[in-house]
Amino acid sequence: MNSTKESHIVLFITQAESDELVLATLKKHYAQITQCTQLKDVCKLLVHKTPKVFLMTGDNLEKSLYNYYRSLDAVSQYDICEHRVVALIPRQSEADAYEAYKAKIIDDYMVSRPIYEMHRIVLICEHLLIELGIKPAHSPLSTAKINQQIDQFAEPLKQSVQKGLIRKEELKHAFEHSVIEIDNALELAASKIQLNQTVNLDIKRLKETLSSIRSDEIRPELLKLQAKTLYLLEQILDLNHHQQEDEAETLDENEEKVEVEAEVDAAKKKPKEQYAFNRLYQQNVDPNELLQESSNIPTILLVEDDIISSQLTKMLLANYSVHLETVANGRQAFAHLTSKKYNLVLMDVNLPDTNGIYILDQATSGNSINKDTPIVMLSGNKNKATVAKALERGAKGYIIKPLDKSTVGKLFARFLNKNNKEK
Repeated sequence: MNSTKESHIVLFITQAESDELVLATLKKHYAQITQCTQLKDVCKLLVHKTPKVFLMTGDNLEKSLYNYYRSLDAVSQYDICEHRVVALIPRQSEADAYEAYKAKIIDDYMVSRPIYEMHRIVLICEHLLIELGIKPAHSPLSTAKINQQIDQFAEPLKQSVQKGLIRKEELKHAFEHSVIEIDNALELAASKIQLNQTVNLDIKRLKETLSSIRSDEIRPELLKLQAKTLYLLEQILDLNHHQQEDEAETLDENEEKVEVEAEVDAAKKKPKEQYAFNRLYQQNVDPNELLQESSNIPTILLVEDDIISSQLTKMLLANYSVHLETVANGRQAFAHLTSKKYNLVLMDVNLPDTNGIYILDQATSGNSINKDTPIVMLSGNKNKATVAKALERGAKGYIIKPLDKSTVGKLFARFLNKNNKEK
C-alpha cells in the first residue's frame, strides 16, 4: 500500500496499466493519494479514522463493488471512518452503475476504462470531500483572473454574472455571520457547564439550523458546530437525567440502578480490547476470517430521521459490542427489514415518508424474517393512543426520546443476551 499520513483519497487499483491515467489525473490536483491493491489494505483504511473517498476500480460493476463491500463486512464489528465510495467502471457497465447509484449502493460512479471525461474524477472527489466536511485544497483565483473570465461573455450575460456573483458573496457572508453567532452561543454554554451553571439552549433553533447543512463551501464549519452541539447536548441530557433520578426514583428503582451500575463498574474494570489494531495492523488477516468471527455480535437497526437524535443514540450504543446500522426514512427501513435479520430495532414513530407504526406492522406480519425481532418505538412525545396502537401492532416497548444511559442498559438487559454489557 502506497499511502500518506492524512490522505483523504484512496484509489484501489486492479490493473495498473488501465488505471494509470486516473492516477495521473488525481496526482495533478491532490498532493496526497493512497494507492492499494489488496483487500487487507482496504480493511486497514476503513478502520483508520481519517475521512476518505474510496475509488474502487474493476472490470465490471460487480467486481468494483465486491472488494469494497467484502471489506466493509469484514470490519463491521469495528468503528470505521466516515467515507464515500465511487465505482470506476468500463463503459459497458455504465447503465448498471447508474442503477446502483440510484439505489444508494454507491455514492457516485465514473467510466474510467477508457477515461473520456478527464476532470470528472476530480469534480466527484471534491463534491464528496465537501460532504465529508473536508475543504478541497484550491489555489484562490485572483479578482483579475475572475474578471478576465467574465470579460469573455457578451454584455448582457456579463452584467448578469457580475450581479449574481455579488449576490452569492452577500449570502455567503450572511451565512458565515450566523455560524459565528451559533459558535459563540455554544462556547458560552460550554463555559456555563464547566461552572455547573444553568444552560438554556434554544434546542429547536439549533436542530433546525444544523439539520439544514448542505454540500457547500461552508459545510466543514457547520459540521464542526454540529459536533460541538452534540457534545453539549449529551452533557446537558446526562445532567438532567441524573437530576430527575435523584428527585423522582422510588426505593425499588434505586436498588435496580445500583445493580445496573455494579455491572457497569465491573465491565469497566476489564481492559479494553485492541482487537482492531492488533488484527488489522500487525497481521495479514483474511477478511473472510473476520466475517466468521463477527457472526455472534448482535445487530441493531436504528430508524431515525433527526440527525441530532441519531448521533446521540450512536454515542450511547458505542459503549456496547454491537453492529449498529442506521437509516433515516421508512423506505430504507422497509428495505433493511425485508432483507436482513436483526436482534433489535429502534423505530422512530414520525418519519419523513411514512409512519413508523406502518413499518412496524409490515415487519411483524406474515412471513417477515424479522417477525420475532423485538421492535421498540421512539417518539418525542407520549400520546396514549399512539402508544396503545404501537403495542397492539407488535411493538415490545415505547420510549420517549432522547435515550439515556439507563434506558439503553435496560434495553440490552431485556432484549439482548447477557454477554452484551458495556465495554
